[in-house]
Amino acid sequence: MDVATQPNRQRLRIQDTHRAILDAAVALYEAQGVEGTTTSAIITHSGLGRTTFYRYFKDADDVLNQAVIRDFDAVMADFTAQRYEHPGLAAQIVEDMLWFIRQLRRRPALKLLFADNSRQLYERLNVAMTACARATLACIRPTFEQAQRQGRLRPGITLEKYMEWCNFVGVSLQTVDFFVASDESQLRQMLRDFLVPSLVVPDGEAMPADAS
Repeated sequence: MDVATQPNRQRLRIQDTHRAILDAAVALYEAQGVEGTTTSAIITHSGLGRTTFYRYFKDADDVLNQAVIRDFDAVMADFTAQRYEHPGLAAQIVEDMLWFIRQLRRRPALKLLFADNSRQLYERLNVAMTACARATLACIRPTFEQAQRQGRLRPGITLEKYMEWCNFVGVSLQTVDFFVASDESQLRQMLRDFLVPSLVVPDGEAMPADAS
């Protein structure tokens, strides 16, 4: 084997092994729940040995956190790659929020956050919650800065407050059975009526530069 290719092949082998373990874990989480998934089951389902598993992960909680982190990292990358400019600040806030909600619903590890919202699960996900904050911040910062440039932020709406509002709405829609949550046209209207006025003033009513 060409010596020059060894580092690349080794890196790819490491990535493949890491991915295989995470994919096995997520498949088991979906089939039998997080609490019903043991380290031994993950090892068996991945087709790898116990020694290999512990070379990559400390324990079951480490696997769980890394599975969620992987999805949040993918959300950040996809948002940066696909973000569209929408006409008007209100539309931008709504469409960015809708896009993020779709990601929470379709990515298998992220769906776990809402399929089992027990306190025990969130205690196990202490590391992944940092990744959640990073992903949320990456998705809301461009529109926050757009509102800031236009002087449209409501008084007291800092970046942190903006993120808190978006998190509150996103999590509420995933954990509470709102009738609008399954109808995207109604959900879009609800975001226009509730979220947008909480964050920004209407077009043509720019706040003074030091108001926020």
